[in-house]
Amino acid sequence: MSRSAELIAQYRAVHEGKVYGQTSELLTGYILRQVAFLPPPRTILDYGCGQARTVDWLAKIFDATAYRYDPALPQIATLPEVETDLVICTDVMEHIPLEEVDRVLAEIRSVSPNAFFNISCVKAAEILPNGENAHCTVRPARWWTARLGAQFDTVRKVRSFNPNSVSLVTWPRPDTEAD
Repeated sequence: MSRSAELIAQYRAVHEGKVYGQTSELLTGYILRQVAFLPPPRTILDYGCGQARTVDWLAKIFDATAYRYDPALPQIATLPEVETDLVICTDVMEHIPLEEVDRVLAEIRSVSPNAFFNISCVKAAEILPNGENAHCTVRPARWWTARLGAQFDTVRKVRSFNPNSVSLVTWPRPDTEAD
């Protein structure tokens, strides 16, 4: 079994035991603040959505079509074969094995050039059933910024709700925006 498959099985077990993966719901206001500088999205993908409803709320606000993807949830474990106006990816990248980070970022970029990321830069409180920390790739903000920069034309840091995480967007800064 590959490292990714092993971790997905671990995350699946965590999801089966409780409501898990709702961090993005806390970020809805932060996401809206940033997305306000884009043309209204007609399609939005929540990549690694867990059990969160954030993409549904955003879709309702923008009268957009919502897509959900999370390999640890069997009912949405297949990445939709669509291009979207926006991808949100919150509390996901730190769960991706280091050797898979560039592939996952390229996959996200293939869906949309416009992505909102929130990435934890510290170990998780959650311990997987196998005893490992749920955050297998813990790196500082500047490392994540560089990794995204290898896939996206623009990457900029925006205000995060949590001092232990970094929020990044992949669209240019409008002249009128103030952080």
